[in-house]
Amino acid sequence: MDQANGAPPEDPLAGVPELRSYVTDDEQEKIEALKLVADSVAQMRQLANSSLIFHPLNVAMFGIVIAVVSRYLYDRKYAPFIIMMTCLGLCTTLLLLFRYVTQGYLTAAEQINWQWLGSADVIVTKFGDEIIGTVMIDWLSGESRQKRKKAWRGEIKSWAVRLKYREKGVGTALLEDAVKESRRKGAETVEFADNHANSMRILPSYYNAKFEKREKRARELLQDLLEASPTRARRKRGGSGGSR
Repeated sequence: MDQANGAPPEDPLAGVPELRSYVTDDEQEKIEALKLVADSVAQMRQLANSSLIFHPLNVAMFGIVIAVVSRYLYDRKYAPFIIMMTCLGLCTTLLLLFRYVTQGYLTAAEQINWQWLGSADVIVTKFGDEIIGTVMIDWLSGESRQKRKKAWRGEIKSWAVRLKYREKGVGTALLEDAVKESRRKGAETVEFADNHANSMRILPSYYNAKFEKREKRARELLQDLLEASPTRARRKRGGSGGSR
């Protein structure tokens, strides 16, 4: 109808906040980014609790305990209500135990501060006025992989996206920005630091499958972005030309 009357079509993006990413020097934006990283570390506790509750070994063992206790009380003629309340009490005690075991993630989140950040660059993604993602990179000097000379390399200290914006490409775009920044600085590569913010593991290894899956996916994504970067492409073509 608007087009038939000669009126310009309405912009479907009108009123949508701007999405932009950049290296920030603003102190307040760095504080908000640090809070976002701290939140991502604290949220690891939820995943750890989930791993404890639903791990097949724990489910089997707790099922056996409930069965043994219920049978013991039943044989001694306790009322069904007493048996049920006892089992609920055991469940509550177990959940409280799990929360106690994983509280180290909250302690780790509290340590995400200015001292932890140090001199790292902070790249933020803002949706309007809200910081929805960040990647923080330390720049280090060390021996290059080709053993030629001292070379700069980037180490990612943290990579975090606000919960409601995850799985929407924001995290991938941030890693792309990290690769671009490393190329701009002339770094040989950029990689995740061994002790990055989300590398902490409190539970034994057989409970960490979900954490390790995330870690592997993040490192593979970063490697793919590095291999697709223009600098790598030019080196590859140059090497092929020399072989011919």
